[in-house]
Amino acid sequence: MCLLCGDASFGWHAIAMTERPAHRLAGLWWEGTHAQAAGGATRAALAAVKDVSDSRDALWKSPIVGLSWSQGADGLRYFCGIAIEAEEAVPDVFSIVDLPSMEFAGSWHGPDDGDVVSHLGRILEWLRLQGLAWDGTHCQQREEYAPDVDLDAPPALRLMLPVTRTLEPRDA
Repeated sequence: MCLLCGDASFGWHAIAMTERPAHRLAGLWWEGTHAQAAGGATRAALAAVKDVSDSRDALWKSPIVGLSWSQGADGLRYFCGIAIEAEEAVPDVFSIVDLPSMEFAGSWHGPDDGDVVSHLGRILEWLRLQGLAWDGTHCQQREEYAPDVDLDAPPALRLMLPVTRTLEPRDA
C-alpha cells in the first residue's frame, strides 16, 4: 500500500487534501450523458490520450487526467489529457486546457473498491465533515490515471474533488 493512498483496512482508502500547481493539459473532449460515461463511453478518448502519452520520449510521464463538468439534468462534458510544456507539440486533434493552481480532496480508488460514484459520495461527506466546500469553478471532478493504466481492467484511479475553504468543520 502506498503511504500517500491511506489505509485500506476499512474497505476504502483514506481521503486527504492535495494540491496541484497550475499546469497545461493537452487532450480530447467528450460529451454525452452520465450513464454513457459510466458505461465506458469515455474509454476511446482515454485510450487515444494514453497512446500519445505512450509515444512520448520523456523520463517522467504525466498521469492521464480526466476533468468533468455536469451539464443539465444528465449531461456530462469530459476532458482527458496529459500535462505538457508550453512549447510542446501535440496532435492537431488535441485541445489545450490551462488550469490554475487548485486544492483537492482526493482518494485512491482501486479495482476492488466498488462503485466510483459511491466513492465520490464518501469524499463529499468527508468534505462536509471537514467544513470544506466543493468548488466547481474550474472543474467539478478530477481523475488521475497512471500512465500505464490498463483500460480493460476495473477502474484504478485517484478521485479528486476541487475544494474551497469557506466553512467551519462540523461534528459527525
